[in-house]
Amino acid sequence: MTASAVAALRADHAALAAMADSFTAEEWAASSACEGWAVRDVVAHMTQLWRQVVDPTSLPAGDPSGVTERTQDRWVEALADQPVDELLADYKTLGSQALVGLEGLVGVDAPMDLGDLGTHPMDLIANAFAFDHYTHIRVDVLAPGGPVDRPAPPVTEDHLDATAEWILAGIPQMSPAAAADPIDLVLTGPAGRTARIGPDGDAVATVTSSIADLVLWATHRQSWRDLDVTVSGDEAAAHRFLDAVHVF
Repeated sequence: MTASAVAALRADHAALAAMADSFTAEEWAASSACEGWAVRDVVAHMTQLWRQVVDPTSLPAGDPSGVTERTQDRWVEALADQPVDELLADYKTLGSQALVGLEGLVGVDAPMDLGDLGTHPMDLIANAFAFDHYTHIRVDVLAPGGPVDRPAPPVTEDHLDATAEWILAGIPQMSPAAAADPIDLVLTGPAGRTARIGPDGDAVATVTSSIADLVLWATHRQSWRDLDVTVSGDEAAAHRFLDAVHVF
């Protein structure tokens, strides 16, 4: 992680904090593009993530399954009865506090076990949060995919870099089947790069995608087949890779 990941996260926290002040009751209750969650649930989820940094002992117990997504559901359900004005106030306050803590992790490379998310250096946690905010705000809450019709916050190279770094770190650990064959993943546009996924050796295929599209297909918001994703080389291996990737 670099300080740029914290900068991207700080910008998105400020943008959502300001924007959500104008959400109507209907918008708070509307179904988001994150399956099973209303807009208020998405904000509750991000609030609980802040709490995970600031005061983790205040969180409910995790799901016995150990599945991160089920634990997140539990944490969201714990805030189901909180009035949205209180929820938003907590989002703002805890976010400001958590950002200070995350900034303090820059350069700390001690490994941290995140369960089914994998084991990552502590200084990559801000990237995970930046990816989470980038996706929930722009894909799940705001139109055209989400129910809230507001202008999306600006996307900088910092946002794309932090998001791509988390996804690339997560693929081999969250989606081990995707790393069966050596695949070159070419990310185009700002913050673009080429990353080798899988074992050493010559790549059997190349997959090319923008980072914005990567977020959509890597999180299963959309199928890669419906996006501007191209493959070359061993098409069967590339398709197996694309179908196997699932990060969160």
